[in-house]
Amino acid sequence: MSAVVFRARVTNISLIDSPTGEKLVRIELSEERELPGPVVIQREESELSRELVPVLSQIFRMLPGMSQGSYRLPRLTLILTEDEWDKLLERPSIGDVFEVEVKTGKIGVGKES
Repeated sequence: MSAVVFRARVTNISLIDSPTGEKLVRIELSEERELPGPVVIQREESELSRELVPVLSQIFRMLPGMSQGSYRLPRLTLILTEDEWDKLLERPSIGDVFEVEVKTGKIGVGKES
């Protein structure tokens, strides 16, 4: 039996209302991933293109908006009642990193040390 394991950072904790008026705590976990850089395609294998491709790649990295960055991928949203939130001995904070493990019939979330 294999499991899926990934690291996720707490990116948002907010208070929301349920349809019955009950207060709920919403905890969002996201994974940060790197954006791929620009791709330069060479049609011909010439000496000039071999010299220009590294230079162009370096220029693209220096331009604002073209540099490699990262983006947030939402991975898990946990919604707790106020009573459940109050029972937590150690509450998560924005920026905390957790390891999430998904197995058949079970999801485990543990704080990384």
